[in-house]
Amino acid sequence: MKKRMIVSIIIVGVLLAGCSSGKYADKIDKAVSAQKEYQADLAEQRHGDVDKKFDQKEANIYVYDKGKYITIAYKPLKKDAEVHYYTYRVNNDKAQYLADFNSKGYAETHEPDYKEENMNLN
Repeated sequence: MKKRMIVSIIIVGVLLAGCSSGKYADKIDKAVSAQKEYQADLAEQRHGDVDKKFDQKEANIYVYDKGKYITIAYKPLKKDAEVHYYTYRVNNDKAQYLADFNSKGYAETHEPDYKEENMNLN
């Protein structure tokens, strides 16, 4: 009986954790798509010192203010340990990069509504 209860609690926990990104998935997908374009353009301009492709599996994604801001943190430069932060606002089904937004400072002072951490920032 105890075993069933524990298994049930684990299953419910996994289901809740897996579904939490669902309400932000569309906005995250749009921001990731925009970041892929940005990375490709950056690689073309810099010739060699920038990774050619953005890989979501090697980035951390944070959602703030109930989906208002999507911040992507990753290492876009080859052989460089510095993490760069890019923040997007999704309006009318289009992700807009917020160039003058203090992404890192905002991330340090606000708690995300959702986070997907695929990279260790330390």
